[in-house]
Amino acid sequence: VSICFSDLRGFTPLGESFGDDVGGLTRVMNGYMDAITQPILAANGMVIKYIGDASMHIHNAPIDDPDHPKTAVAVGLKMVQAVKEYSIKLEAEGRPGVKMGAGINTGLGYIGEMGSTQRHSYDVLGDAVSTTARIESKCKEYGCVLLVGEETVRRCGDDFFFLKIDDLAVKGKSVGVGIYTVLDGVTTADYDSKLTHDKMHQLYRLQKFDAAIILCEQLMPAFDGRMADYYRMWIERCEFQKTQTLPPDWNGVFIAQSK
Repeated sequence: VSICFSDLRGFTPLGESFGDDVGGLTRVMNGYMDAITQPILAANGMVIKYIGDASMHIHNAPIDDPDHPKTAVAVGLKMVQAVKEYSIKLEAEGRPGVKMGAGINTGLGYIGEMGSTQRHSYDVLGDAVSTTARIESKCKEYGCVLLVGEETVRRCGDDFFFLKIDDLAVKGKSVGVGIYTVLDGVTTADYDSKLTHDKMHQLYRLQKFDAAIILCEQLMPAFDGRMADYYRMWIERCEFQKTQTLPPDWNGVFIAQSK
């Protein structure tokens, strides 16, 4: 299955804008969930659960979808667009705007009815599921709206414009997984910038951190500025790695200390 966790960004100021009007906040949150759910259902995805202002859904169960990794990424992009449109509507009503972060991953899952003897529901369990949740939780840290696991990227091939973000061992794991972001509406210039981006990661892997920083600074306005927060974070990462004693055969994997 391909799994997606999403989380609303900007809930606190939105909630504060309603004060004690819990009913008003509930209507807005239901509208947000409607916005992100419509692309899921239109692609025959299965919404597993809503968790406060977060959601979890899967593709390829219970309805078969042989191209589920591609479907998951396409739906993720449509969810982002739906949130942008919903945020414009909120701002027109005088409310704070909102954003979304989402993590997508592909792997094996145990799927079916599960729970207690008194209450149970359709759900999915497995290492791929927990990894997806950890990937999603890193969106804000990396300054990205969508983060995608390497297995999903591998299965999608060249159908989308992916950028390598990191080799990350999520908390609780000892093995790193490649994570990527995906951008839409790209131009010819973006493909040229991608070559520079990939070169920057090569330099990072070779522990040439000063050279990687220079390329990050050059890339700041690339991709219509959508990756600027990431490059600022990556410069900080390079500065940190310069203070570390790394082995000659360092594999570039960053071990997360938090979820």
